[in-house]
Amino acid sequence: MRARWLLAICFSAAMAACAPPDLPNTPVSLQPPYTDLPDPPPGSTIEPGMPVKLDQRQLEAMIEGVIKWMKDPASVSFAKINGVKNRRGVITVCGDVSGRNSAGTLVSKSPFVGALMGAPKTPTFVVVEIGALGKQRTTVEALCQQSGIFRLRDAEAKGN
Repeated sequence: MRARWLLAICFSAAMAACAPPDLPNTPVSLQPPYTDLPDPPPGSTIEPGMPVKLDQRQLEAMIEGVIKWMKDPASVSFAKINGVKNRRGVITVCGDVSGRNSAGTLVSKSPFVGALMGAPKTPTFVVVEIGALGKQRTTVEALCQQSGIFRLRDAEAKGN
């Protein structure tokens, strides 16, 4: 009897270890009309931008764009929001977001990256990725670095 009980506990623990983590966000995917855009040519690079201060409309668009991917929008908080604008006028925004998962547990900050699209008076924010896990986090950090944002953060940390 005791062996069955021990086996049941081990099986439950093994199953819990195999379960995917309960993230604060749902999986991010591009939404129309951006799903129809062609892939960049092989060997393409991201053009780094120059730092820009986001205006109120841009900040609101960014918040709205990120919150729609979060499981508990009321629990969301943001930090380290930075934007850069490239020569084509595209503004890339990176920052950190935290929120509660399905179980109501507050999950630590995850980096995110996206782009402001549309007219300046009515911008929308297209989330490219929220880096809650290792591979996603690495992807977000690389995109922000290539865009010039992490270099900006590094300078801020040093007091420049």
